[in-house]
Amino acid sequence: MLTLEEIFPPFGLRIACGDVELTVLRDDDLPELVELVRGGIADQGSPMPFLRAWHEEPYEPGSAGAFPATSLAWWWSQRATFAPHGWQLALVVRRAGEVVGLQDLHAEHFAQARHVETGSWLGRAHQGRGTGTLMRRLAVGLAFDGLGAATCGSAYIAGNAASAAVSRKVGYVDNGRQRIVQHTRDGVVGSVEHRVVVTPETFVRPDADVVLEGVGALRRFWGLDA
Repeated sequence: MLTLEEIFPPFGLRIACGDVELTVLRDDDLPELVELVRGGIADQGSPMPFLRAWHEEPYEPGSAGAFPATSLAWWWSQRATFAPHGWQLALVVRRAGEVVGLQDLHAEHFAQARHVETGSWLGRAHQGRGTGTLMRRLAVGLAFDGLGAATCGSAYIAGNAASAAVSRKVGYVDNGRQRIVQHTRDGVVGSVEHRVVVTPETFVRPDADVVLEGVGALRRFWGLDA
């Protein structure tokens, strides 16, 4: 009988450095992830970091229109639309075995454009310990060393000093800004988004060795070696 990793190669991906490990989100991770979100993500007084305030939705298990069902629907939809021309990897971040955050990579027509976008968040209790920088470095390293990306982009809301600091430490440089809208608890608001980009030349790698598993099968799954 085939293993789940053989059926769906993204599940075989593993990136690790020290006690930090990134793996593709599975259903077994969801209970821990939901509890992490319930503990809080954004600091009081800081800009809302997302385009939509999904993390502030009412907590009503069993309701289709509230958290966590709304977030589960989004995470599951990423698998349903997974294809070589467009994909999004939701990577669960564990530190010493505990779920601490989520790291995203997504791309369109990657084989031609060789560009990925990155985004991430940490549970509030796990911020300020260097995990955010390391998990982003591991994701960017996967894009460059494992997938052959030429550039990695990201963005943060004006005033989000923590996200800006992580981007600088990873090697992202300024790539302009734009006006966007955010869907907050108080309605739709206009915001300024800072765009950043990192290349293999500016990338600041982790200080310790990185373990990268399952990349060959993932490349074949996306047809990158054709």
